[in-house]
Amino acid sequence: MDSIEAKKTIRNILEAFNRKDITTMLSYYTDDVTFIRSEGTFKGKEEIRHYYTWVFSNWEKLTLIEKDIIVEGDKAVLEFVQEGTSLRRVGKSLSLLCLDLFVFREGKVQEVHICHDRLLIAKQLSDGWFENTIVNGVINTLEKGLH
Repeated sequence: MDSIEAKKTIRNILEAFNRKDITTMLSYYTDDVTFIRSEGTFKGKEEIRHYYTWVFSNWEKLTLIEKDIIVEGDKAVLEFVQEGTSLRRVGKSLSLLCLDLFVFREGKVQEVHICHDRLLIAKQLSDGWFENTIVNGVINTLEKGLH
């Protein structure tokens, strides 16, 4: 797959994601696609479908905004901003810079490594004194000596 086709495929996946169109998204993946995420590893289109159904059920609005795509051989890196409004945490919004690594095989996505900062998600979505204290405590411990 050349660079132009790889970028087009990734952009089509982003557009389908933003429409919450799981079927179209899945059409760009191989049948044995693997997603490697902090929430776990998901294999095959049905596990990916289940994952995205779960994701969309938790967000009133969820949008991916492309920042850059770099293609090298059969791999591509997508830099994007994820913005959303939580259904679980009413009134809480998220804005997060993310990176995904796509591996292509025969014109389709074979593997995706998804990288995002779960601690930043927790910080933006934490609610109430107790949750905020825990999340900020972890952040302060990790950043000790930085500032």
